[in-house]
Amino acid sequence: MRYSKRVLDIVEALLGHDDYVPMEAIAEQIGVSKRTVFREMSSVEPLVDRLGMTLNKKTRLGIWLEATDSQREAFKALLQGQDLEGFTQEERHRMILIELLKSRTPQKFFSFAKTLGVSEATISYDMDKIEPWLTSRGLELIRKPGYGVYLKGSETNYRKALVDFLYEYEGDEIRGQAAIAEMVLDSDVLSRVKGILHTFENELSERLTENAYSALSIHLAIAVQRVLSEERIDMPKDILDSLKSDSQFQLASEIGKQVESIFGIVFPEDEMGYITMHLKGSKLKTGSIVQDDLILSNFEVTRMASGMIQAFKKSSGYDLGHDEKLLVGLVGHLKPALTRMSLSMDIRNPLLEKIKEMYPQIFKLSKQAVEGIENTYKLQFPEAEIGYLAMHFGAAVERKQKEKKKTRIKTGVVCSSGIGTSSLLSSRLQKLFPMLDLVGQYSKVDIMSKRAPIDQLDLLVSTIPLETLDIPVVLVNPLLLEDDVKWLQKIVAMPLEQSVERNETAEIETDHIRNIRDMTEGVLLIEKYFALYESVMVRNLTDLIKQIAEQRTHDGKSRKRLIRELSEREKLGSTVLREEQIILLHVKTPVIDHIEITVWRLQRSVATKRGERAEIAVVLLAGENTPPVQIELMTALSKALIEELNYVHAIQHADSKQLFEAVTAVAHQWLKRRLSGGAYER
Repeated sequence: MRYSKRVLDIVEALLGHDDYVPMEAIAEQIGVSKRTVFREMSSVEPLVDRLGMTLNKKTRLGIWLEATDSQREAFKALLQGQDLEGFTQEERHRMILIELLKSRTPQKFFSFAKTLGVSEATISYDMDKIEPWLTSRGLELIRKPGYGVYLKGSETNYRKALVDFLYEYEGDEIRGQAAIAEMVLDSDVLSRVKGILHTFENELSERLTENAYSALSIHLAIAVQRVLSEERIDMPKDILDSLKSDSQFQLASEIGKQVESIFGIVFPEDEMGYITMHLKGSKLKTGSIVQDDLILSNFEVTRMASGMIQAFKKSSGYDLGHDEKLLVGLVGHLKPALTRMSLSMDIRNPLLEKIKEMYPQIFKLSKQAVEGIENTYKLQFPEAEIGYLAMHFGAAVERKQKEKKKTRIKTGVVCSSGIGTSSLLSSRLQKLFPMLDLVGQYSKVDIMSKRAPIDQLDLLVSTIPLETLDIPVVLVNPLLLEDDVKWLQKIVAMPLEQSVERNETAEIETDHIRNIRDMTEGVLLIEKYFALYESVMVRNLTDLIKQIAEQRTHDGKSRKRLIRELSEREKLGSTVLREEQIILLHVKTPVIDHIEITVWRLQRSVATKRGERAEIAVVLLAGENTPPVQIELMTALSKALIEELNYVHAIQHADSKQLFEAVTAVAHQWLKRRLSGGAYER
């Protein structure tokens, strides 16, 4: 790590004192302002931490740097190893950007020249080089002779530039402890922000990918730092008002209250609005969402994803309609992606160029697949988003092409979220290494929390570093580059410690029979409990939920619980097919011990919280202990609303007998498909 001369001067000055010393004294000693010393402390602290020194701070007394003799010697060695006159041009550009982004106050060319050990003419040349980077982000580099150099632009553009800088110099995986982040952001602010987010760990870490969670900490730290500097960001009132009705705004508000309490500041609603936008636009962790619920809860997005899959088939000839991993992956990605695009949020894809280079045809087909969505919703998918979609389609194509071969090394694939990159990596591994038995795809959280069956695995192939485990871990690029392939060839050729021999045949056969029983029973339950309710008179959605509970339960206690559970589920967001005016109500509940589907045709349409109208309700209920395979059947019944026009038409217009036939036809098609293939692949 290279450090500026000013940072080293401050540390050297502090080591010259054996007790607390005011910042003014340090500033005078090295010939800079107190404000400059204060600003540089965010770079001083990570340096002294790495050297093992202790930096003490006391109000009115100042600061005191405690260091042992060995730590002082280490610093002297660092000084001798620093070629202060030899910063590369790129390093100078980075340090100048850090200084400009840390403060908007004018700074002298002489100060930059002294710190970086070059002439003022060289600094002027460096400014010419970094100016296009700033201009492209809506910031103007103002240079006034005798006054100094500073940035001019909106607070929104200023913050975007800060985030861009962090991404550019630390890669796409922002880490709060990364050296660059510590140099730009106040380490104390960053530390306290992390503490705040830790109190919301259940709400955040189980929902967001590791990268999205880290990016949120950076976003919030920047916001707090700017508010502390009395810099205000404004959000258009109409956008802020619409965000206030979003469930994520409540979480953002709770985070904002914690910020106010910890930092003793007023955290404006506009800031909470931008935190809400960040939450809505963050990449979701599919592993934290039950897959059937993901499908049921995002009807319009699922319809888009299904349309994309059909468009991909038309262009490529690949029929991927029955690839559940593809559909779930697309839905999980599209929802936040559509939010990002509608709110004009930035999206970065560090793998974009590699994807375009290695999978040009898949990228082209993915671009064609979104054209229908772009035309219908007046959106423009940026190439970064198309790159992510291409990864999902590429994985599905490779799954389609792969031959089933006998494998012997039980292997798990790990990435930060457990989706996207791991799907593509799994497909490439299956194609190139038929000796690997790919047991599953996991996130880092799955591995470290023991949710993944590590004791049953022989090997982990991971795109992120993992702590020491009892089994071998091979770290690879998500795209499995040539060097990774060569390294893996060596690894799999080595004799791995054999897993404990188990006689699993009987257990597998028992599970197989149990699956068949559960699937068949599920279809029979759908037939047994199906019902159509015609001309239902209700005033609103609450009335409808009450009527459903009265009809589908047998006692007052169960009725009250079902009302509460359906109502709470609706608070998370209604699932409505807008054109057909069909609302889907669904919940798992202990008040019943089976699965069922009922259809409710209303005399008068009702409105959801968001103002969507519904004149038909499709109600899917499942017992709390319903077998997973029966939940898959419920998912098939809900997906048919998107994919099968005859089924939708029957729900809207058919009599009871015809509708029963339509519903059971979907159930029987699902059962036939599950029994005839793909149902028991391991």
